[in-house]
Amino acid sequence: MFEDYGPQDRSLRAADADRESVAEFLREQHMAGRLDTDELQERLDRCYAAKTYAQLDAVVADLPMHQPRPASRRRVPSLALLPLIAVFFAALALSHGHLVWLVAPLMFWCLGGAGRRHGRCGAI
Repeated sequence: MFEDYGPQDRSLRAADADRESVAEFLREQHMAGRLDTDELQERLDRCYAAKTYAQLDAVVADLPMHQPRPASRRRVPSLALLPLIAVFFAALALSHGHLVWLVAPLMFWCLGGAGRRHGRCGAI
């Protein structure tokens, strides 16, 4: 990540914005649990004291540059969808099964369409 940022000649001097970018990355790694508070402070001190891109690279060399994706969780209907499901089952019961065709639009809306985009059918 940081090797791709800046010049190819890593012995060139880094700017304040470069140091701040690395410092923000270190804070994210601390929040992810990869650095304890003491190590974060030590690395921030080295980061702000760094003069070159190579020195900045050394501060983050042992940290993963890309965040791992969290394990996927089984999708559970949100609480906002429960009234809609209740209305659907009431209509289905009152119609003696004649409104079963409502299943297709509801499933499309929830599983593949607007429900996921608007957060109505996502995980709680």
